[in-house]
Amino acid sequence: MSNLSNITGTGFLTLDVILNGSKNTPPKFQAGGSFGNVLTILSFLGFNTYPISRLADNKVTDLLLEDIKKWNVNIDLIFKEDNGSTPIIIHRILKDKLGNPKHKFEFKNPNNGKWLPSYRPFLSKDVKQVERNLPKSNVYYFDRVSRSSIDLAKISKEKGGLVYFEPSSYNTSKQFKEAISVSDIIKFSSDRIKNYKELFPKNNSILEIETLGANGINYRFKSDEWIKLPPFLVSNPIDTAGAGDWCSSGIIKKLCLNGILVNQSKEQIEKALNYGQALGAINCLFDGARGAMYNKTIHEIESLVSDILDGNFNIDPESIIPKKIPNKYTYSDVDKLFNSI
Repeated sequence: MSNLSNITGTGFLTLDVILNGSKNTPPKFQAGGSFGNVLTILSFLGFNTYPISRLADNKVTDLLLEDIKKWNVNIDLIFKEDNGSTPIIIHRILKDKLGNPKHKFEFKNPNNGKWLPSYRPFLSKDVKQVERNLPKSNVYYFDRVSRSSIDLAKISKEKGGLVYFEPSSYNTSKQFKEAISVSDIIKFSSDRIKNYKELFPKNNSILEIETLGANGINYRFKSDEWIKLPPFLVSNPIDTAGAGDWCSSGIIKKLCLNGILVNQSKEQIEKALNYGQALGAINCLFDGARGAMYNKTIHEIESLVSDILDGNFNIDPESIIPKKIPNKYTYSDVDKLFNSI
């Protein structure tokens, strides 16, 4: 993968405070947000990843960076500033009345009821400075529309990189249209953009992917025709958060290994989509949007992917080994963090 190894991007990078409802299970502080998850997962999968972000100079950022450095994410283009902001999301893992897993995201400080810090994009005036230190990338990923994210996408594309856009919502702004026009791959959730097919009856990019949650994937490739792929659903899921981010990461990995996107076959595209879906299904067996990384080696995960692609969705619970990386935080640390904001 040496000549297919660099991933750059910008977007939603957060600190996730993961609580599973049991005081017997320690809380977790982990980097999150679609952008944060995807670039961290891709580092775990063997790529060199370079997130570009403007965060606050505070304890929240320190906790976030402490986590992603464990996974060898390059942090040279993450800047801590007095005027920056590090978003915080409380990720509660719960169960419904039937015992099925569900999760809830909270955006208010539980100690005082105030809104937690929100996302601020990288400043467009600093793009030129970053460009000088930006490695040539095979893929540029972004999930938030801003002047800087589009300018960075154009720079990457001019240097031969693929542009992968994962919008969290649709809007009618000129910048959104510009983001669509510069993208080679567009992936979106049917929950977030329900009427994409009506908005865009003609294809916008080489590959467009609509995720349908438990119902699988729709995609169109160099065509206006949508094709549906079935899902991979594991038994006994724990937490479905992050499945889409693992799916994106798996798709990017396989498409990079396959070579030039426009020259790939329908079979190669579908294998990449299925690989991504299988990775997403595996992560549902663990707490947190990137829980699989903390419990399995890459080789163990690849073995589970092979099982799922072969049709074995009944993963033995005994095969879920203890955490590789011990968790050192307590609920007292959670209270201290929220009291400091």
